[in-house]
Amino acid sequence: MKTTHSITSLPDSPEQDRAHRLSRYVWQMAVRVVFFVGAVLVWSVWHTWLAVIPIVLAGVIPWVAVVIANAGNRAENDIVTPAGAIQLYDAVDPRLREQQEDARAEAYRAEQDRLREQAQHAQEEWQRNGDRSRVWGRR
Repeated sequence: MKTTHSITSLPDSPEQDRAHRLSRYVWQMAVRVVFFVGAVLVWSVWHTWLAVIPIVLAGVIPWVAVVIANAGNRAENDIVTPAGAIQLYDAVDPRLREQQEDARAEAYRAEQDRLREQAQHAQEEWQRNGDRSRVWGRR
């Protein structure tokens, strides 16, 4: 089923999407810096193993940020096909699909039979009227 989109329901342009993903990435890197500063402060004030927690979080954030930034904002329903694009669909009625497949198979067989008959006719014509001088040579 083809759905129509209004101009207000279209997804963001690629430039807007890229700017949004970049903004999200920068904010996550800012949180990473805060975790590093927090780890230094925890270690300098209390000299405890709890400083490892912000260090580990700061180490995981870049990976998570890249995955989230590459994922983008698009949902599956945001994908808009260009005008005139081929729409693939599954036939609701299996009998309709079988009829279509049978019709395609029959058309293929008919085309192959036509080509076979054409080749046979060309071979018979060559045998009746063909120029054999190049094949057998001159005597």
